[in-house]
Amino acid sequence: MAKDYSFQTCPKCRIGYLRAVGERNGGFSGGKAVLGAVVAGPLGLAAGALSRKKTMYQCNRCGYTIEN
Repeated sequence: MAKDYSFQTCPKCRIGYLRAVGERNGGFSGGKAVLGAVVAGPLGLAAGALSRKKTMYQCNRCGYTIEN
């Protein structure tokens, strides 16, 4: 499960706080593709193309960004 970085102290400057600034869908997952192929055969390879949502966080003080 993805960690929610909102209101966490910035790992770079240690003063500011991280806040969510955007979301995007992730890309191809090799692990999902292999697991899908084992469980469901060739059709399971398509599972690797399924993406998960990634959130971008930015420090309100130094501007450092991290994606999770």
